[in-house]
Amino acid sequence: MNVKTDFGKQIKKYRQLKNMSQEELAEKLEISQQTLSKIECGKNFLTAETLEKIPSILGVNISELFTFEEYSSKDMLAEIEQYLQLIKSNRKKLACVHKFIKEVTFL
Repeated sequence: MNVKTDFGKQIKKYRQLKNMSQEELAEKLEISQQTLSKIECGKNFLTAETLEKIPSILGVNISELFTFEEYSSKDMLAEIEQYLQLIKSNRKKLACVHKFIKEVTFL
């Protein structure tokens, strides 16, 4: 699983569903078209500020952007558990994941 690539595909999918060009979306996000292209290709990841703008512009729930269809729920949960094991001793990273999960849960 490559989160940057999968996330970029989701951005592209929802942009195309809205019949928006990369230039139009980039302008609304206040980033360059080249930056958006790199995000959609999985070469770059967006900033938190840009991420906050996407749901309202594309008319999607933030959780939809992180729902990658090729993985079953069981596979995703297993992978999340593996990641949690890797960061469980890093309080700062764990707090970040906790905050994100809390926010996504109550959308």
